[in-house]
Amino acid sequence: MRLRQSEIFLLIYHLTFAGIFTWYIQLHGGDAKGYWELSVETVQNPQRWMGHWGTRSYFIQWLNFIPAKVLGLPFWLGNVLYSLASFWSIREILRMLWVYFPDRSGIWQQAVLLLIFLLPNLHFWTSGIGKESLSLVGLVLFMKGSLHLKKNWYVLVLGIALSYMVRPLQGGILLAFALPLLLMEKGLPSWSKWLGSVLILALGLMALRFLLYITHIDHLNAEGIAQFSEGQMEFLEGFGAGSQVPMSAYSWGMKLWTLFFRPFVGEASGFWEWAAALENLMGLLLLMVFLSGIRKFRFSQIPRFIWIGIGFGLILTFVYALTLNNLGIIMRMKSVYMVFFYLLAWERVRSVE
Repeated sequence: MRLRQSEIFLLIYHLTFAGIFTWYIQLHGGDAKGYWELSVETVQNPQRWMGHWGTRSYFIQWLNFIPAKVLGLPFWLGNVLYSLASFWSIREILRMLWVYFPDRSGIWQQAVLLLIFLLPNLHFWTSGIGKESLSLVGLVLFMKGSLHLKKNWYVLVLGIALSYMVRPLQGGILLAFALPLLLMEKGLPSWSKWLGSVLILALGLMALRFLLYITHIDHLNAEGIAQFSEGQMEFLEGFGAGSQVPMSAYSWGMKLWTLFFRPFVGEASGFWEWAAALENLMGLLLLMVFLSGIRKFRFSQIPRFIWIGIGFGLILTFVYALTLNNLGIIMRMKSVYMVFFYLLAWERVRSVE
């Protein structure tokens, strides 16, 4: 399938998920409806647009104020708008892949690639109003800016800013990634690297202070992190969700298995859990293929944007191991970065004769 045909097919597929997402939220409820109704964060009871300005949920409501309250657009159309934004990100990932891998080998290698881009978790959680859609946009903007930093530095900065406003932790991670990217960039004068490094470090310190403030971590040490982890787990346990798991009692091996591969086949019940379980099975099969040829794997040929996605995902996996104990939330939170792990494994599939 050619690039243009693939993009059109993925657009139709992704917009279909916007319809599924709308139906699901209307039936089961969720934050997306509250974001569109500007009712998730109401502590200060803002009446004007700038009254919603802030990070996290405040930022989502700030974005939604004009289309939802001023223009009065319906909820389903809001989902379509967010879906179009996230589709741009998926399309750009595909285009970057086309540039770095113009030879996509045989039919079955191309079929595996298509299957990776059709896995439902990415499409479902990024096709509606919420943080996942914008998190993906921010991550991909950062990736595109990093590929030609001298020319597209402002795209990288925009990606960091958007990610920070949606989820400060994710913006902080990308800000940290920007430092080595800046220092390794060829063609930049030394003074600009030094100036940029000082700016990144200063902004990083400010971001860290804000993260400690919003997480109520008084001291950044093992004890402070453990207390935060315990409090976060207890908070989620209060919802009494059916997909709750005892993460705090798990070993690190079991934590990682849960974060990457659960729910798994055999423990799924219901359509949505089975969809997640089959995707996790696909991920496990890709991992096995990757490990089977790791000695001959050409790590140097993996493009930078995939490594950024994997590094981003690994850091968040460590954080989620300490803060999440609900399989549904885990599937939603990892929807933004798992595609890059799959693409790394696909490079091994592509190299198979």
